[in-house]
Amino acid sequence: MGKAWTKNQDGFNELYFRRSIARAIIFRWAEKMVSGETWYNGGYRANIVAYAIAAINELSKRADKVIDFQRCWTNQEVYEELAEALRQAAKFVNDDISQPPQGISNISEWCKKDSCWERLAGKIDRLETDISLNFFKTLVEIDEQKAEQKQAKKAQKIDDGIDAQRQVLEVPAQKWSQIRHIGTERGFLTEKEVGIIKVAEQIPQKIPTEKQSEILVGVLGKAHAEGIL
Repeated sequence: MGKAWTKNQDGFNELYFRRSIARAIIFRWAEKMVSGETWYNGGYRANIVAYAIAAINELSKRADKVIDFQRCWTNQEVYEELAEALRQAAKFVNDDISQPPQGISNISEWCKKDSCWERLAGKIDRLETDISLNFFKTLVEIDEQKAEQKQAKKAQKIDDGIDAQRQVLEVPAQKWSQIRHIGTERGFLTEKEVGIIKVAEQIPQKIPTEKQSEILVGVLGKAHAEGIL
């Protein structure tokens, strides 16, 4: 997550939040579902849930589609077709992991191995035949998801720019002058940053642009580290 944030902060936006919550809704629902199934004997729920969701995701990927997370977010619940698919997947996973390879008696340890998932994935065609076609009809095209993600990144970039301007305008012009003088003396400001700070010193006569404001927010971080703020 840290690497992703460093590479592209715009990817962490409202859409990302909604999908994260949708995944949490699915996971918690699956936990409750497994606990209530007649075949469940009280063990390995965490393994069953994780692999059941992974199996559904794998089937979706093979169809070049993804789960309709937006629908889960909007309704704040797992929709019927997905719920039934997860039930089928959970039973499929339970039946498989309860029969580890010869020589392995600890099922929990078996579930931690790559070979456990590889065996499940190798049999996933069997699961596909048990899942209703209605579930696959609810899946979202990958291209549609990518377009949605692209739009969300653009919206987040605009929001970030507006937020940066807000932070800059909250700092008095006199404070910007102080930061420039001390920053120049101590040498922690670049020439470009000094030029942009001079614009901030003219607030409210001049308002820094969104791009300038993003740089000024970075300057505020430096000033805070230097004990100026």
